Amino acid sequence: MPEGVRNWEALLAQGRTRLEQAGIDEAPIKIRWVAAHLLGCGLLGVLRHLAEVPAPGAVHAFEAALVRLETDEPVQYVIGETDFMGVRIHCDARALIPRPETEVLVGCAEAFLRDRPGTPVVADVCTGTGCIACALAQRIPRARLLATDLSPGALALARQNARALGVSVEFIQTDLLDGIAEASVDLVVSNPPYVATAACGRLPRTVRDFEPRLALDGGSDGLRVISRLVEEAARVLTSGGRFMMEIGDDQADAALEILCTTTPFKIQTLRSDFAGRARVATAERTKR
Repeated sequence: MPEGVRNWEALLAQGRTRLEQAGIDEAPIKIRWVAAHLLGCGLLGVLRHLAEVPAPGAVHAFEAALVRLETDEPVQYVIGETDFMGVRIHCDARALIPRPETEVLVGCAEAFLRDRPGTPVVADVCTGTGCIACALAQRIPRARLLATDLSPGALALARQNARALGVSVEFIQTDLLDGIAEASVDLVVSNPPYVATAACGRLPRTVRDFEPRLALDGGSDGLRVISRLVEEAARVLTSGGRFMMEIGDDQADAALEILCTTTPFKIQTLRSDFAGRARVATAERTKR
């Protein structure tokens, strides 16, 4: 760091200037996230430390984080964690970063499971960091959680999160629901790849260049994985079971068509994200 840095306030100011000169969006909040991580506090807590002189190790770590942020790497990967449903989730380039719209999906799943008696079986498909499965295991500990992913790296990260949170989840490396028995699951929940292949190249650099393509690319129309997942969910769900998935903000009509015209599902709701866009489709498996 340049000479003359004496406290966190000066360090943050210099970091903000560097990121803004590099053309990085949301520089102030990203800088504060790094500081909060290094200080072991929340974002507001950083304000209480502004007058303090950081230890040399913290200065070096802050500098290393700045170098990564200047390339537009997501701050969640830089600090190695993010907040999801009120807990810390470890994240890195092996899996997508958990996002607020996925919290809406978890809320829908939790509400259904609270009314489901006994030990409901839940399959979280394309689990990534495991954030959905871990959150549901915390909230509904009587449920049996299965979490699948094609990526061994993502599954290793998800297992790390389950251990850190002290929850019980069965992780399975498989393609969607391959190997899961017919009529054995009460709830299938998923945040599948749903970005059209051509659109992947137009995503913001922070997503396009750093988050795993396998977890983003949904084929030429963005519906390739969704279509397969709907068919697989219909196979494994019990009568009256539920299927819930996150969809793109322009996919509501297409998702409804897939669910209503080709499979034994009855649409329950389309839930909107915090910006008012339909992002979660829920459907009931009709009687077998």
